[in-house]
Amino acid sequence: MEEEKPKLNVKDWIIISTTMIGVSLTILALIWQFPPEGIYTATLFLMLSFILFINSVSANSKANFEVQSTSSSKEKIMKFVSFAEYSFGLGFTLIIIGFSVLSYKYLQDFVGQDNIMVLIIPTAFLVTAWIMIIIYNAINYSGKALKGIRSLKRNLWMIMEFICLVMIILDFFNFISIP
Repeated sequence: MEEEKPKLNVKDWIIISTTMIGVSLTILALIWQFPPEGIYTATLFLMLSFILFINSVSANSKANFEVQSTSSSKEKIMKFVSFAEYSFGLGFTLIIIGFSVLSYKYLQDFVGQDNIMVLIIPTAFLVTAWIMIIIYNAINYSGKALKGIRSLKRNLWMIMEFICLVMIILDFFNFISIP
């Protein structure tokens, strides 16, 4: 008996990932017009996200191809879907980190190095992202006690974003310098 092929929405994810590729490149082009301090760090994160979004498109396209193939197993297809999901999520996390660094550094240039107000936008931005992750986990894992808290990938992304916020705070108080 032939194994039933999963129904996937990879075409939607291909479109979203392709859009994020455009977003990454547009941001990179715009920030280099008026570069603040911290542009090197933000550029690194945005370029890495670009690669991850390209991989997400490729992996989702491969999953879509495998679904159409008569010789692919559901397990193989789901590996490509999972790989695409991790690539997209990590790419999105790097975009959020890049935005946080950019907003902080642009605000420092605009209102001054020592103005505490420069910490509000990156902090609010990151806290909002964390709230969205928590809400998503609550919806996605409703009825599964503590499963949302144990979501390794989302917790890892939040930890990376938290480290970014700590680095911004350390930079603000001149303990480190974000290049």
